[in-house]
Amino acid sequence: MLVQHSLTFSRGRRIESFVSISIGSNAAAAAHSYAGSAHRVGSGAAKPGPAKTDNTGDTDTSSQPTSPTSVTLSDEAKAYLAKKATTEHHAPPSITTLTTTARAWFDQQYASLGVPSAMLDGKVAVDLSGQSRATLSAVADNAQGQFTTDEATAAAKTLQTRFDDAMAPHVVIARHSGDYASLYAAASDYLDKAGADEKATPAWQNQKQAVQQGLAAATASFGKAPVTNNDADPVKALLNRTSAAAPAAAAGSGTNTLSANARAMLDAQASSARDNGKELVFTSVRKTGQQVDFTKFDNRTLAIMALNTDASFSTEEAGAAKAELTQRSRSALVKAFDPKTGGGAMASSQALLQQYSSMSAEEKKVLGFTDDYANKIAQNYRTMSSLQNSLGSGAGLTSYF
Repeated sequence: MLVQHSLTFSRGRRIESFVSISIGSNAAAAAHSYAGSAHRVGSGAAKPGPAKTDNTGDTDTSSQPTSPTSVTLSDEAKAYLAKKATTEHHAPPSITTLTTTARAWFDQQYASLGVPSAMLDGKVAVDLSGQSRATLSAVADNAQGQFTTDEATAAAKTLQTRFDDAMAPHVVIARHSGDYASLYAAASDYLDKAGADEKATPAWQNQKQAVQQGLAAATASFGKAPVTNNDADPVKALLNRTSAAAPAAAAGSGTNTLSANARAMLDAQASSARDNGKELVFTSVRKTGQQVDFTKFDNRTLAIMALNTDASFSTEEAGAAKAELTQRSRSALVKAFDPKTGGGAMASSQALLQQYSSMSAEEKKVLGFTDDYANKIAQNYRTMSSLQNSLGSGAGLTSYF
């Protein structure tokens, strides 16, 4: 017969049907095993006699042997027991172990890489990606005075990067949904996963307090990032970094580089607008949002956006870029023909030629400035120059008829 049993473990968890106990599953085999054992005892062994019966006629089986009992654990039970044994026998390393191991690791890195410090030119010079969160926290806190300022800085930067990576999806959701409270809640959960040693550090405690303040403020004001005014707020720091104006690309960069840089610059402005509870808008007609700022976009970048050959920009973005480039070109033309600049028609032609020669191929294509346009301006310039020289030499106007 098959009997199901349950086991109760030390933590009080009851696991049903984890153990199967088979009793007398093969009665004939059990009897044969018993008979064989009795035979091996020797000739002096008592032989089984007839079974005794009582007055009721029932057979007395008290002298009969019992069959073997086998216990089989299921895979789930085995996994539970293995996990339980691991958690009970592998306590987290002590702070002394963490600092000693980390100190030796840094020294080995300096020797193998040939670098004198964990920070060089303001950047982390050693690969801390393989270090545990507990180790990084201990180094950043300079536990037991084992680490240099650069080592503590490198560890703190690595911890910040891990936090940023973990929060990145939540930032995207918050900016598109306006639910910044969920972002702060995720940050709070991340901090709570720290070990006891990290939670004891001032850095963790200040961050936790700042995040709790941010969570309360975000809950009270839906739709925009809360203003915590707390330098320890890691969420606010992350939002500020990802909405900061991207630097312009270097002069002479390729089309793909300029396009990608322009995309990053627009995204930063859009992120800043959403953190302020607004949308980034590209026309003056929509006055409810945050107007796009093309101040740091050079003319070639605007032209690349307007052409949009790699489809990196929306129709609205490309149109706004073209409008901005056209406005700048018009302003340059007006300035070239402004009488206040002096020089007359010849100076105007010269200004136009200089403007044309400074344009990139992308600008000329967007604005429709062709070689034929340039040739006509050059011809006008030569005519004016020739006329001026003739007048300057004393020749009369009749010489031209």
